[in-house]
Amino acid sequence: MTTTVPIRADARRLPLVAVDHVEAVEGGFVGRKKVVRDDPYLAGHFPSLTVYPGVFLIESLQQMLELHLDGALGGVELVEVGSARFSRPALADDEVLFEVAVDRDGDRLVTKATCSTRGQRCARIVATWRHRT
Repeated sequence: MTTTVPIRADARRLPLVAVDHVEAVEGGFVGRKKVVRDDPYLAGHFPSLTVYPGVFLIESLQQMLELHLDGALGGVELVEVGSARFSRPALADDEVLFEVAVDRDGDRLVTKATCSTRGQRCARIVATWRHRT
């Protein structure tokens, strides 16, 4: 499955598609990403067992935040990962559900994300972002 999302003309990277859906909720957003075995960027993660790497969960979170804020990819950059706890792998055919609270800290945004698959938490990520200028 390929998802088409708008990419800002001034985006610094051509991102992998790491988001399928984002919906605003009070205080933040809910996002989804289906782990697809034959996505080209997953080749080798791992050959006998397709695992969605933790760094891709952070990339998914960034893209979801960008779509939530601006409706296009490329508008925020990572300042800090305050914490990232991975409790189980996201595997091929899993749909990762991101439940994200977004708070402002001056000119920065702090996200607190709980990621889950099949009703079980797979990660908690706290990260700080800023709008690119």
